[in-house]
Amino acid sequence: MKGKYAFLSLLIPDELKEEYKSLSRNNMQDAANALQWHIYNGICENLQTEVRIFNTLPIGSFPQYYKKPFIKRSKFKTFYCDNNINIGFCNIKFLRKLFLASKVFKELNDWCKDKEKKILFVYTLNSGFLEAITRLKLLYSNLKVCAIVADLPNMSSLSNKKSLLKRIFENRLASKSYKNLKCVDYFVLLTQPMATYMKIEKPYCVMEGIATENIGALEKKSQPITEIEKNIVYTGTLHERFGILNLLQAFKEIPYPNYRLIICGIGDSEKKIIEASKQDSRIIFMGQLSRDEILKLQKVATVLVNPRQNNEEFTKYSFPSKNLEYLSSGIPLVAYKLDGILDEYDDYINYVEDNSIVSLRNKLIEVCEWTYEKRELFGYKAQKFVLEQKNQLIQTKKIIELIEL
Repeated sequence: MKGKYAFLSLLIPDELKEEYKSLSRNNMQDAANALQWHIYNGICENLQTEVRIFNTLPIGSFPQYYKKPFIKRSKFKTFYCDNNINIGFCNIKFLRKLFLASKVFKELNDWCKDKEKKILFVYTLNSGFLEAITRLKLLYSNLKVCAIVADLPNMSSLSNKKSLLKRIFENRLASKSYKNLKCVDYFVLLTQPMATYMKIEKPYCVMEGIATENIGALEKKSQPITEIEKNIVYTGTLHERFGILNLLQAFKEIPYPNYRLIICGIGDSEKKIIEASKQDSRIIFMGQLSRDEILKLQKVATVLVNPRQNNEEFTKYSFPSKNLEYLSSGIPLVAYKLDGILDEYDDYINYVEDNSIVSLRNKLIEVCEWTYEKRELFGYKAQKFVLEQKNQLIQTKKIIELIEL
């Protein structure tokens, strides 16, 4: 399709990563950031044309979560475009939501003014984004919008530590997002059940995520002389609803002294993990690591684990990006079969039989006790599958085919 293309995002440009880390009191959303860059780069590769980024930094509000009350407008470059914009906005708590939509509208309004056809890719159903786009669609008939729905607005944050006031506020924002869905022309969904839940009648496709090309991807590793330690590794959000406490309990029931459980991340179960590590020296808590450190840690695991169970409604509407990241590492994965996981992944994941602690413990032991050769072959096949069939070029081709219908 001829015309101009733009990507409205919640990215962290490379040149701002260190500033982000030093000023933010929240954890860096590495998985969301990586997914957006994969989507952007894949779209550009498929289109072979410039795609301009209009970006708002994914930061918390001042003063509680970020140390700056105002974010300055700035420009940054990518391989595909020299004129990308970080949108400036007021970051003061309660005020940021009032001003963000108007700032986004102003930037996109300038981009839309000529009569050339426009395609705007939008990451997430952010209420401020959709409010701005709704206004734009009233002014420009040449604008088409493709929304990439990574999370449902009312299920995007699953921490158990949110106050009642915050839950009410987030539900109001979610309601605003759903009311403004009419401005979207195409939808990219992570799972098929999302379409039913959102009652989508516009064209859509399902793209469950994009594989991360891990360090040493598809390299043949040398067999270690000994395999004394069995390292079970979890890297991700430490929310109770994601099954992290079940993982702790299952590991405690493994009687072998050469087993280790290595955990990194932050979340509402952090204190309980620290306490468990004091009680059992085999449990090692590493806190929050950089993405590069996480990928290196995964490569030395005996097995990787995702303890999220298929026991809540939100599992229908999500495909764990963690699973794709794990599969990309070449290390065997132990996980649960969630409703949102496509059947084509079944040969590459070691599924836990049921939600009992015993079943999780037994599956972890089973895979850890495989021979090195068996684990190596299983991990390699899974890695090959996702890197060849779920890479950014192939996955984003679905998006291009959608907008060309």
